[in-house]
Amino acid sequence: AHQDQKVTYRGVEPKLALKVKTVASDLCVPEGAVARAVIEHALRAYERGELDLYPRPDPARMRMTLFPASDSARFSSHPKKSKHAKASWRVIITWRGFPPALKGELSALASEAGLNVPIGELITALLRYGLHAYENGLLKLEAVPTATTFTLAGTGQK
Repeated sequence: AHQDQKVTYRGVEPKLALKVKTVASDLCVPEGAVARAVIEHALRAYERGELDLYPRPDPARMRMTLFPASDSARFSSHPKKSKHAKASWRVIITWRGFPPALKGELSALASEAGLNVPIGELITALLRYGLHAYENGLLKLEAVPTATTFTLAGTGQK
C-alpha cells in the first residue's frame, strides 16, 4: 500500500547515508523520515538561493556533474592503484516515507530539463547541505511520538 512512498537511489555517498542512519537511530525514527527532512530543508534552501547547485560539464559522461574533478574519487574506498574499485553508482540506498510529490520534484530537478545531473549526485549534494545544517544547529529534528497499534491477546480455551 505504501510502495509509492519508497525511493531507491544509486550513487549516493555512503558516508552521508550512514550519517542519516546514525541520526535516525539517535532520534529513534525511521531513516526515511530523517532523509526526507534533510532533503526537504536543502531543497527549500536551493529555492531561496542559499544553496548553489551549479552543474559543471563532466568530460567522462554526457551529463553534467555537481562535483569538481577533485571529488571524482569521493566514493572510492580503495587506493587509486586498485583495479577493482567500487563504482559510485553501485551504492544503492532505499528509504521509505517519501511522498510522490517530493519524488517528482527531485526527479524533475535532476532531469535533462533541470540540472541534467545524475539523481544520486543531487541526493548527495542535498544530504551534504542538510546534514551540515543539522550538525550546526540550523535544522532542528525532533522525534514526535505516534499512535501505536493494538494486537489480539489469546484468551480463549485451547
